[in-house]
Amino acid sequence: MRIFKFLLVIPVITLIIAFQTSLQNRYLMASEIRDGETIFRNVCAGCHVRGGSVVLKGSKSLKLSDLEKRGIADVNSITKIANDGIGFMKGYKNKLKDDEDKILAQWIIQNAQEGWE
Repeated sequence: MRIFKFLLVIPVITLIIAFQTSLQNRYLMASEIRDGETIFRNVCAGCHVRGGSVVLKGSKSLKLSDLEKRGIADVNSITKIANDGIGFMKGYKNKLKDDEDKILAQWIIQNAQEGWE
């Protein structure tokens, strides 16, 4: 019976490793493509799902009304936050290459203005 449990664990571990590698390769694609949506999907969407909503309770959304309330509804503020982080959110300056931070910020502001449709 123990051998069956052991044989079940091997494929599960293999799937986990394959999934992790797949996520890393998807981020590399973001650097190559360099469009805001892809960067957002690969860097931000883990916490900011469904159009700027957040996964963690108490975290802030990316809806325009929330950005305006906090005085960060502009590209420069979002760029700074993407790089340095804010509150619970860590910064991503080590992951965002060249102008990806600005491209991402512009895309976020545009989608916030459109209501994250």
